[in-house]
Amino acid sequence: MKAIIIITLAALTITSCIRIKSSHSKVVQVTSGADINQPIDSKNALQFINNYVENCNKMKNAIGIIEWVNSNQLTTSEFKEELKSIINKAKQKDPELGLGFDPIFDAQDYPDKGFEVATIDSASNYITLKGINWKKFQLTMKLKYANNQWLVDGCGIINIPKSKRAVR
Repeated sequence: MKAIIIITLAALTITSCIRIKSSHSKVVQVTSGADINQPIDSKNALQFINNYVENCNKMKNAIGIIEWVNSNQLTTSEFKEELKSIINKAKQKDPELGLGFDPIFDAQDYPDKGFEVATIDSASNYITLKGINWKKFQLTMKLKYANNQWLVDGCGIINIPKSKRAVR
């Protein structure tokens, strides 16, 4: 009888560690990513987006978006290629206005104090960020494990399906 109880408790403990949801439906990472043995680390994603915020805050002295992203080591090559494609298509369609918003923020405005992690979904490798000084501003990012680190593979509208994007 004791053995059955111990086995049942062990099985429940292991099962509950796969994914824990809070009462607010936030997914909190407890175990490793979906296809790899490395737990999701949002450090590079936060560094990427908060450095991008710093660049954008420079206004006229800011480095252009494509140049800035291409010089950044925290993104995948797929991210860089998709960003360039989106911007080039928008410029062809409307050379004066281009896209009309920032594809990384998926908005014209952004939290100028930066972002912090709101949720992490280890099953899909998506994270949701919220503005430090604008809590209702959320941003979806997708991470990919490559070169022994978690890199930004999607952010805003770049490599993020419409169904996963933050609501505006």
